[in-house]
Amino acid sequence: MKTLHKLGMLVPTLIAAAWGCSATDDVVATGDPNADSGVGGAAGSGGATGGTGNAGGSDAGIDVNVTDAPVTETCEAAAQAGSTYGCEYFALQVDTINDPTGGYGLPGACYAVFVANRGLGPVKIDVDRAGQQFTNTDFIRIPKGQGKDITYAPYDAANGLPPNEVAILFLSEGNPPKNMNCPVPTALKADTAVHGSGLGKAFHIKTSAPVSAYQIFPYGGGAVAATSAALLLPTSAWDGNYVAINAYKQSAVHPKYAMPSLDIVAQEDDTTVKIKPVAAIEPGVNVSATAAGQVAEYKLQRGEYVQFTQGAELTGSAIQADKPIGVFGGATCINVPADKEACDTAQQQLLPVKQLGSEYVAVRHKPRRQGFDPVDEVVPWRIVGAVDGTTLSYTPAAPAGAPTTLKQGEVVEFWSKEAFTVKSQDSSHPFYVGAYMTGGNDFLGEGDPEWVNVVPVGQYLDSYVFFTDPTYPETSLVVVRQKDQSGAFQDVELECLGTLGDWKPLGDYEYTHTTLVTGAFQGQGNCSNGRQSMQSKAPFTATVWGWGSVTFGPSDVYTAYVSYAYPAGMGTKLINTVEIPVVK
Repeated sequence: MKTLHKLGMLVPTLIAAAWGCSATDDVVATGDPNADSGVGGAAGSGGATGGTGNAGGSDAGIDVNVTDAPVTETCEAAAQAGSTYGCEYFALQVDTINDPTGGYGLPGACYAVFVANRGLGPVKIDVDRAGQQFTNTDFIRIPKGQGKDITYAPYDAANGLPPNEVAILFLSEGNPPKNMNCPVPTALKADTAVHGSGLGKAFHIKTSAPVSAYQIFPYGGGAVAATSAALLLPTSAWDGNYVAINAYKQSAVHPKYAMPSLDIVAQEDDTTVKIKPVAAIEPGVNVSATAAGQVAEYKLQRGEYVQFTQGAELTGSAIQADKPIGVFGGATCINVPADKEACDTAQQQLLPVKQLGSEYVAVRHKPRRQGFDPVDEVVPWRIVGAVDGTTLSYTPAAPAGAPTTLKQGEVVEFWSKEAFTVKSQDSSHPFYVGAYMTGGNDFLGEGDPEWVNVVPVGQYLDSYVFFTDPTYPETSLVVVRQKDQSGAFQDVELECLGTLGDWKPLGDYEYTHTTLVTGAFQGQGNCSNGRQSMQSKAPFTATVWGWGSVTFGPSDVYTAYVSYAYPAGMGTKLINTVEIPVVK
């Protein structure tokens, strides 16, 4: 959003579904042009592309016979395959900005989850929370159309969600701010988020056959401009060992209310969670103060989560649990850069340590416009270390300020307009990479701050079915492909556009930007927003980006100052054997 004081004039949301530590406190920012034993193996055995990474130390070279999710999969087969396709999810409304004295905030706004069925038959959806089963399914709807013409058809609980359809689960709203109410009755008429540090209850979603799922807050189509969304990981992908990743640093523009957040949710009763924070944990409701470097311990029940919302980042902290957990990084609002106006919420569900990669291909979103002409943007990137002694190499060259070595828990931020690859010396030195979009002030309101996980090369798949938000007039893909086992690149086919072209070389990879919808919802080829499908004979990755358009409506009215991004899907294979113990 352009300013926090315009939260009543907010813009669109994501309707997306894809198939898809003794840490230090070092946080280094350079090149900013604007100034006990864990559970282990909870994600399955080997995953869709087999094994735990190749002997050469990179994630590359994986079996080309991977598939995101064959349409005939059972829940058990999907769990063994190792991807974001599954039958059980936990969804939680992450913390969000709330300034009661300033008259702006998001608490009580519409919270929703999207469920996509790519299977051959219908899928039945069940939702519960804190022991309450939601038998009245009027809150589940099937979106039709795009833009201001979108409608919400009823879901037939008796017959289930038809194949190739997406359902929106309108889970909750409290007393929503103006223009931030759900379009239909919700499962709960309450604000289900925790505000500040404390304990909360997640929604539990089960399906009769494999699906993929996203959560989004706030949902609101053309009336919301502070949205964020996350690709949800099925519980079959969860593990007990993570590196904490917040969305971004505390805002310098609104430091009291725009700050990092982190959530840890339990899959089973009596789950013990330990975290060794790189910065002091500030006290909250049922959250005790803990000094940096000291171990904090929490006992969680099934579907319960502990949330840390505070000014000091916990990025790089080691997390360990005795049973599978899910971890969400986020922020109540992020300014990117931190001292520049324009602030949006942010959230991503994080991969466990054993699913992090040792090689990534980093390609920013397609250029936004200044004066209606695209510009070569410089954007921030973040790399977070998981293991001491990590050495990094880059292709074609290291961007200015990019790290060449990493310690466990070290965070390095740098800015670059060029695409690059980065890899460590071997699979025993995994790390994390995050991509960002800056605020829309320099781009006539096109886009706003956003954060998205970069998919490790070892988690690339060969097919994706996903859903792009019908309320965004600008939708594009960043696609990266790797060579097959013979050393050749294979075509990537997008159902609505055919064979993708305009590939650019990047070391052992190639990438392209592909526009689906632009201007005033003008589809390219046969594309429009909604369900999308793409495939190849070799692994590739796709990241969806959507934002408002300067050619559709005046600034601040319908689509300005808002954006979203998410991976179209990814593998959740075990591609390393690293364990980061949390020891007192």
